[in-house]
Amino acid sequence: MSAAMTANEMDALLEQRQNSASWQVTQLQQELAIQKFETRCLHFKNQLSRIRHLSSELPHCLASLKGLQPLKNAPEFAIVTCYPFSQECFIYHAVETGLSSQTLRKIQQVLLPLSSGSNDEQNLQHLKIDQHIANLLFTGQDFLVWRIYLDVQDLEQINHPIFMLLDRCIREGFQERDQQHRYMQDILQQERRAFSADLHDSIAQILGYLRLTSAQLYQQCKQPAYQELIEQVEDISNYTHYAYQQVRELITASRLAQELDFIKALKKVIQEFEQQSSIVFELDHRAHHINIQPRHSVQVLYIIRESLSNIVRHSHASYARIYLHVEEQKLQVRISDNGQGIDLHRKRKDSFGLDIMQERAERIGAILKIYPEQPQGTCVELTLNLKGGE
Repeated sequence: MSAAMTANEMDALLEQRQNSASWQVTQLQQELAIQKFETRCLHFKNQLSRIRHLSSELPHCLASLKGLQPLKNAPEFAIVTCYPFSQECFIYHAVETGLSSQTLRKIQQVLLPLSSGSNDEQNLQHLKIDQHIANLLFTGQDFLVWRIYLDVQDLEQINHPIFMLLDRCIREGFQERDQQHRYMQDILQQERRAFSADLHDSIAQILGYLRLTSAQLYQQCKQPAYQELIEQVEDISNYTHYAYQQVRELITASRLAQELDFIKALKKVIQEFEQQSSIVFELDHRAHHINIQPRHSVQVLYIIRESLSNIVRHSHASYARIYLHVEEQKLQVRISDNGQGIDLHRKRKDSFGLDIMQERAERIGAILKIYPEQPQGTCVELTLNLKGGE
């Protein structure tokens, strides 16, 4: 009887050790999975800091992170960027079935107003949106970043330390990305300032001299003895004058491009032409900030400057209106005046402005239309797709 009891005890002890070993293996596998996920989170932070186009790159990064999720029944999550001044809200996720339009509208309706205010980040943690939980992670120069856990049944699901690490990595990734963006903008500003100074000190001065000399030569060729040269000299004078004018506008536009805010830069353009003429200029815009890419911003400002320049020089107008409107991620710029109108079929041979405006619009994928305004005047209409510039 004693021997039998000893055998049973040995079997129980062996089973206990096997269960313990199995439990330890499971624990080690779980710890290894968590460590892999933590490593992937750090890699995700580095990816975030280098992303150029969120709309095309961020969903792929989220999908790769999702594949290493170590916890069972952990909720899926989304990253939301809000641009309060333009009232835009972009939601990025790796959810296979996607989010319903009702859910997307609800998230936008809740987060956009909160993003517009001066709220403390600490007060915007564990914000409930139906069954979803949102945390404000980062406030940038003109946008905010939220993380949303989807369909949370219990707050304990998102209280694990790895989710705190994930939030920290998202925050630091966007911080580094924002710092790099500002650094690049500073370098770009310095280059533009140097470019503007070089133009002013070299080519502009040379062209200024040639402009005066060619104008004097044209006046001399009006004498009967030089009539056969009048046409060629007139061309030289016109082209030299136009080249000088273009260089001066390049200098002005380069200085304007140093202003990162599009609306502020536009106001400087309008103020410049107000000082040059007696025309009343009205700026009608409904957004304090427009989320437009810098390279697009410069080209749009060039087109607006050329339009206003044409109004001042050729229209004989007393009033001009610049209208800006953003709808469905499209920027519409409409410049109209009450002048004598334009005849596109009677373009002067020394005029290149309209062609250059069209080339600038095509360069950024915009649509440019120029047509007579009713009952009088001219209208320049530019439509630019802003999508994909975040």
